[in-house]
Amino acid sequence: MQIDRILFPITTLGPGNRLGIWTIGCPHSCPHCSNPELWANDDAKDIPLSQLEVFLKEKVGLVDGVTITGGEPFYQPNELYSLVYMLKKHNYTDILVYSGYKYEELANKFPHILQYVDVLVDGKYLDVLNNNIGHKGSSNQRCIVLNEKLQIKYSDFNEKVRERQNFISNGKIISVGIPLNDEGRNL
Repeated sequence: MQIDRILFPITTLGPGNRLGIWTIGCPHSCPHCSNPELWANDDAKDIPLSQLEVFLKEKVGLVDGVTITGGEPFYQPNELYSLVYMLKKHNYTDILVYSGYKYEELANKFPHILQYVDVLVDGKYLDVLNNNIGHKGSSNQRCIVLNEKLQIKYSDFNEKVRERQNFISNGKIISVGIPLNDEGRNL
């Protein structure tokens, strides 16, 4: 699976201390995307799922949830299926996936993947609808809680104050979180 980075603990892309996984490849090309460097495939960043499984087994019990973002996670559907299946097999109970596709499209095309996803943030990022509120990029996007047991945990997801975390990854500083629009950055 092509993955750019895996970071822990992430507190800015969902509730609790999360394991963040950034996949590579995206067909959406949303203007003002926060991760345009992840649009193009990069075979050099292909990680065997068996190697990823060893890493994930070490983190069981340490994380409150997993956030999978990108790029577009569904750009690699076979690998994404294997990843979310593997997470569930190792008792991860809160898997959040960000996708530029709408839920309805994913439910028709990839129901086998969605059965292992607990929460989906769907829809393309639209910069003009970035209202600087919540853990989704723009107000057209929806936070869809697919696992009813997580309804309370995600009840304030759309109202959360946006924050940023900085990490050093591959010799670069990575800022993690939902970006503010230009108006919010100037406050």
